[in-house]
Amino acid sequence: MSPGSDEDAADGPADLSPALTANPPFTEEIRPGETDDPQDPLSRMERLIAAGDREGAIAHAREAAANRDAEQWSAGLVAALAHCLIDLAAPGEAATLIEPLAAEGRANARALTVLARARTLEGRHTDALEALNEASYLDGRSAEVLLALGAARMAAGDTARAIADLERVLRLSTGENDGPANERAEAHFRLGEAWASVDEPAKAARHFRASQAEDASDRRGAGIRLAELEAQPAPTKASAAYVRALFDGYAPRYDGHMQETLSYRGPELLRAAAAKAGVFEGARHDAIDLGCGTGLSGAAFRGACETMLGVDLSPRMCAAAEASGFYTRVVAGELVAALEAEAGPFSLAIACDTVIYLGDLAPLFKALAAKMTHGGWFVFSTEKTDGSSEEAAARGFEIGPARRFRHTERYLRDVAARFGFEVALLDRDVLRTEKRVPVESFVCVMRKV
Repeated sequence: MSPGSDEDAADGPADLSPALTANPPFTEEIRPGETDDPQDPLSRMERLIAAGDREGAIAHAREAAANRDAEQWSAGLVAALAHCLIDLAAPGEAATLIEPLAAEGRANARALTVLARARTLEGRHTDALEALNEASYLDGRSAEVLLALGAARMAAGDTARAIADLERVLRLSTGENDGPANERAEAHFRLGEAWASVDEPAKAARHFRASQAEDASDRRGAGIRLAELEAQPAPTKASAAYVRALFDGYAPRYDGHMQETLSYRGPELLRAAAAKAGVFEGARHDAIDLGCGTGLSGAAFRGACETMLGVDLSPRMCAAAEASGFYTRVVAGELVAALEAEAGPFSLAIACDTVIYLGDLAPLFKALAAKMTHGGWFVFSTEKTDGSSEEAAARGFEIGPARRFRHTERYLRDVAARFGFEVALLDRDVLRTEKRVPVESFVCVMRKV
């Protein structure tokens, strides 16, 4: 799932390995947003990313790296800026930032690890391994280096040596605090992926279970992987930690990738469906955008709303939504919990490409029913299944090949009726492509009665 380029791999957040976002290599001294100093290069980088200024962020990273010696900034800070460039889908720029340090012998193990990731994403597997071999000389017991070695060798097709590197992390990572537990969870997850890639499902399942045991929040999505291996029942929703990690890593390049690469038109289709159903007739709405992301739905619906609350699990997505200016307020949190915490009432709820991370929609509909006005509207989309699989036939939803949930039409109609919503419109359409294949979806408009 980890992307090499838009040409051959990455097709959206479900195609980004959560393992790549679980351990962002920021410096130990400074992390983005932790200081109010406008001159702090990492905080400034995050502000530019949140504002959607990709070119400005890249230019700022170049300038900051060029001034490194004058400002006495560490190699770790340059590595953190490079990591942000990787998030912006600019691995070549990230490599260019660190390569002068490496050539001078001034790059530390962390910087070399980030350099290796950038080279891997460029398809330069030999160069990536060269950087990691140097990093291992500097700190051969570093879990970060060994995890990166395992990932780089997997990308290069050297599965046997990747497994050896990842198993070494388990031998070296001891202790009960959060750091070692997170390292072991990461190593187990990647070992699960490695064994699954060579058709060893029993060994893969053992490591995915171990990853879950080390990280109860399951931010890597081990539960979904186990369900895919038929090693445990499918979950009813993706874990909040998994979705948060996924979209925090995806946020900096979300708009461009979705709209330009995936031909994404979800917000415009939802707005057209809402207009067709009569949502915009009468007074302007007090709205809530569930899974607001960077604000694409806000842009589509803001003109019809008196107020609009944005809710998203990802802090980075929330920062971008706030910067968009479309929202009265933005809240970071889980959808149902955020709904329950709000006073409401709302006359319009929007969920564009959000419930694909929820299988069982009953908790969401129950919360909406309690917070919406009589006659209020719920406009949303979800991926479609025809219900032919055993899982979909039994539950009304299933986990699709891209590790997102798909729902049957019958399930959507049943859950709406159960919580007092009538179906005003339920159309089939294509919201985006995936690996150049159209993704068939339902576009739904329901009204609280």
